[in-house]
Amino acid sequence: MLERDLKKFKCPQQFVQFKLALREAQSLKQAVTFSINNDESADDIKRFLIKNAYNYTFDQHLGLILVEPLHV
Repeated sequence: MLERDLKKFKCPQQFVQFKLALREAQSLKQAVTFSINNDESADDIKRFLIKNAYNYTFDQHLGLILVEPLHV
């Protein structure tokens, strides 16, 4: 499983880094855990995951999102 700490990035850079890491995780067919800021970029990330039918778990209190690999 990959882990990415995106807390040091502000919106929109956090979302850009999220997409790059997600692409890497998908190419490796691995789950990835993101540590994120609970700001507007968290909403953007969740919206992106829902729109693209990813299975994910979001712990709002800890600011963690676990994204499972897509099975295509």
